Amino acid sequence: MIGKKAIAAVAVLACIAVASFGVYEAFYAGGLPCGAIPAGSVARIQTSESQFGAVTEYQLPGVDRYPNAVVAAADGSVWFAEDEAPGVAHLFPNNGTVVEYAWPNYPTPQPPECVFSASISGIALWNGRVWGADEYGNVIIGVNPSDGQSVTLNTSAKADYPYWLAVGPDGDLWFTSDNTPARLGRIAPDMSMQVMNLSGMGNDEPLTLDFVNSTLAYISSVNISQSPTTSICVCSGHIYSFNPANASATITPRAVGTGFNLILPTAVTYSDGTLWVAQHDASNVVEYDIGAGTWTTYPTSTVSYVPVTLSLVTAAENGTVWFNEHYANKIGAIDQASKILTEYSESNPPATNYTQIQNDLSIAAADGGVWFTSLTGNYVGFANGAYNPGWRIATVGTDSVTLSPGGNASFAVSIAGSWSSPLGVTVSDTENLTSIPKLIQIVPSVTSVPAMGTTTYQLGVRVSVGQAVPTGDYTLAVTLTSGVTQQSAYFFVKVD
Repeated sequence: MIGKKAIAAVAVLACIAVASFGVYEAFYAGGLPCGAIPAGSVARIQTSESQFGAVTEYQLPGVDRYPNAVVAAADGSVWFAEDEAPGVAHLFPNNGTVVEYAWPNYPTPQPPECVFSASISGIALWNGRVWGADEYGNVIIGVNPSDGQSVTLNTSAKADYPYWLAVGPDGDLWFTSDNTPARLGRIAPDMSMQVMNLSGMGNDEPLTLDFVNSTLAYISSVNISQSPTTSICVCSGHIYSFNPANASATITPRAVGTGFNLILPTAVTYSDGTLWVAQHDASNVVEYDIGAGTWTTYPTSTVSYVPVTLSLVTAAENGTVWFNEHYANKIGAIDQASKILTEYSESNPPATNYTQIQNDLSIAAADGGVWFTSLTGNYVGFANGAYNPGWRIATVGTDSVTLSPGGNASFAVSIAGSWSSPLGVTVSDTENLTSIPKLIQIVPSVTSVPAMGTTTYQLGVRVSVGQAVPTGDYTLAVTLTSGVTQQSAYFFVKVD
């Protein structure tokens, strides 16, 4: 949940409660009512595995557990939060087993409504425990997997609505407070907590936190306040940087890339001299080149049933930037070197209407791919970046041009490999937040690439800029789809 409002006071010590879990070994198919287990218990369950294209999904048994925040462990296993329990769970992909740890002192959801009482968007492995931040409950809870003991830190009236967890280079556990006035929290290994005011951020609420090194970190923030003149959501935000080594009771972060209008920037990730930002009211992600001081917008492919795909979280690994598309029900990956976008459907067949959206809210890059959770699909998934659909799109010749209003240009893409069924062709651009072309015409030479054996096929693209197109920089995408997998090549048009 984004943007709760409350007034919090600065404090330096956390209220700590310690509890031990009972053991509840449950090898069951349907589970208890509402998919929950007794508070303070441990359960062992078995997932069912399915695979299509690049995606492997581990379906949780029984009624929806509402899997949310996710983090990969160094041993290849995966931890994730369960809002329904509530608590954290440990998935072992080699055999599909999950061990659930239900937090103590929470009511067990009851039928028929099965209302869950937690919202856990933050998770981290730190100090020998698995930590989750419950935004609803104003608590951060750490579970020791070896003995089931839990530690609870209460953030009420200090840094309300704890949202994101990140292990800092100083060895402390940091968290964001999804609230105004803007605050960060820092928990030391001795469980003492410092709350830091973020000065100069106005109505911005901090969401995600990404540490680059010991002296540089970035914060994404959103502003969902109402305009005093129109009473309409401002729906903006900023990216800020600060030096964690100099953090004190008050931090004055620096706004990054000012002058560019960000639309609900819900996540920021640093990767190789650039920042990648998810805009959660649009069909795109944006890149900020730190050295050049320039922004570039990359449209996603579009879907027919909603106007925006809603990117939500970004994560980078080994030159690939991953993000989830909430409304499109897809996982996206941009190769930073080639600037090729690959999108993987989270369902097979892909979603065709709004009711089929599975609410993937969290991702974690690891092992050459990305882990993700489906809040209402009731599964944990992995998209393998090494997957080869048998074909690949690439630009041919130039990928950029400067045009005047009324001008036109031609581009080309190649498709190399083999494909046994026709590949659909669609287009998108950055004229507006929907990524649906309006004043710029993008016309591919065919709308469907015929099925072929091993070959290279060249597709022409004609671009015409309307007289009413404002001056500026636009990114165009040509997308090929084989169903569950899509690839897009980008072209860049400067209208001057």
